[in-house]
Order: sequence, then structure tokens, then C-alpha cells
Amino acid sequence: MKTRIITAAIGIAATVGIIYFLPSYIFNYLIIILTFFAFAEYLSMFKERNHPLFIIAAILMLLMANSIMRMDAIFLTAADPVTANIAEMAKSGETFWKLYAPLKQFLTILFAGVALIPMIALTGKDEIAVKFRRMNVYFFGFFYFGIIFGLFPLIKNYPGANSHWFLFMLVIPWVCDSAAYFGGKALGKHKFAPAISPKKTWEGAVFGMIFSVIAGLVFALTLLDKEKVWFVMLVAFIDGIFAQFGDLVESLIKRGAGVKDSSNLIPGHGGIFDRTDSLLVSAVIVFVSLLLKSYVG
Repeated sequence: MKTRIITAAIGIAATVGIIYFLPSYIFNYLIIILTFFAFAEYLSMFKERNHPLFIIAAILMLLMANSIMRMDAIFLTAADPVTANIAEMAKSGETFWKLYAPLKQFLTILFAGVALIPMIALTGKDEIAVKFRRMNVYFFGFFYFGIIFGLFPLIKNYPGANSHWFLFMLVIPWVCDSAAYFGGKALGKHKFAPAISPKKTWEGAVFGMIFSVIAGLVFALTLLDKEKVWFVMLVAFIDGIFAQFGDLVESLIKRGAGVKDSSNLIPGHGGIFDRTDSLLVSAVIVFVSLLLKSYVG
């Protein structure tokens, strides 16, 4: 626990510095690097990183993530006073042309990945069951990491929020996870998902959701005070629910791979995938919420 706390404290300080002081283009490169190592770590869990498909799939995945990072025009809406008139933008086609190049790249990489991954997975002298498993493992990693990590810069650069929504995306699952852990340890009796994560309880899950909403209220009254309080709290509530499923998804993957942690890279915390499991789901929830808000007002 002491190691976990020290590592977490250093990680939080470094993360805040990266969010608020690192130039956007360097941040994007950092996310690309993080995506690569998370993908490599994931494949190592299944002993698939040494397959020739790894480099090809990794390159395609990173290009897909890069294309998503460049779709910041998707948020050129009322959230930004400079581009507040959505109707005028639609008439002029400004949003479309700003999205055209990255969207074209995204679709190209998407179709290339869908075609190449199963074709290359078929090569070699392995048994059919091994090849089928390999194809599924690569497909999941290609989409899961490539698409979701690509959302990180979009959330960070959400117009008018000064990166606060990105901090929200990180903090809510961290608060939820901590509250669920201590709440479950103190009062937990009913198992939440015993076959996947035996230590998780319904009591802990409820604690996680409650403290997620409380954390959302703190954000609504401070860093996100320009947003409607009910909206921030609602996103925090939904995030608090689904972030816990992100942790379960990783637990399911680790059990399928027969490993305890994705790696030993971070002292006391396992690997990159162990630390970003709930964050990946949180990114999806926050992105979709902001996207809906952008277009419905």
C-alpha cells in the first residue's frame, strides 16, 4: 500500500503537469507512445507480441489514433464563443472540410486494418484455434486502444474548458475506484462479479457511484463552473457506473490471458493497461457526453 500511495502521488503530480503545461503537439506524441506501449503490453499478456503481425497492426492502430486526434473540429460548436453559430458553420461547410482529411485517414486505416489483420493472422503453421484466437486478440486491441486513446486529445482540447474536462475524465474513475475499494472493504458483503473480480462488491460499487457524483459536484462548482451543474453531475454519475465496468473488462482480459497484472512497469500498480482500464471507458463516456452537449446545446 505504501508503494502504491507513493507511486500514485508522483503520478498525479506528473499528470497534472502534463495536462496543463505540456504543449498540445507534445501531448499528442505522448499519447501515441502510451497507446503503443499499452497495445504491446496487452499483446504480451497473450504471448502474441513476437508475431510478425504486431508491427503492422501497431502502425495501423497508431495512424488510426492519430486521425481521431485531428478531429477537433467536431467540437466547433456553442462551447466556443468564436464558433458559436452552428447553423452558419453548417451552411459554410467549415466543419465538414476541417473533418474531411482526418476522417478520410481514419476510414482508410480502418478498412486496411479490417482487411490485413485477419489475412496476416492466418499465416504460419499454428493450429486453427491458435490463429482464430490471435485474430480476435489483435482485432480487439486494434479497435479498443486505437480508437479510445485517440479521444484523449479531443477531450483535453474541448473548446472553452482549459483542459478541465480531461482532468475530470481522469479524476472521476480514480475517485470511484478508491471509494469502491475502501467502501467494499469496510461494508462489502455481496459479490459484484465473483467469477471475474472476486473482491468487488455491490456495496463498494454504490460507494464508488456516490463519491463519483460528489467529485462531479466539486468540479461543477470549481473548474467546470461555466457548465450546468446538473450536466456535470450526470456525466460523473454515468462515468462512475461505467468506469467500474472498464475495470471488469480488463479483469476479464487478464483472466483470459492467465495473468495477474498486465505488466510490472509501474511499482505497486502493475502495467499501463492496469492503470488505464477505467480511464478508457471514462474517455468514451466524457467524449460522447460532450459531443451530445455540443449539438443539442
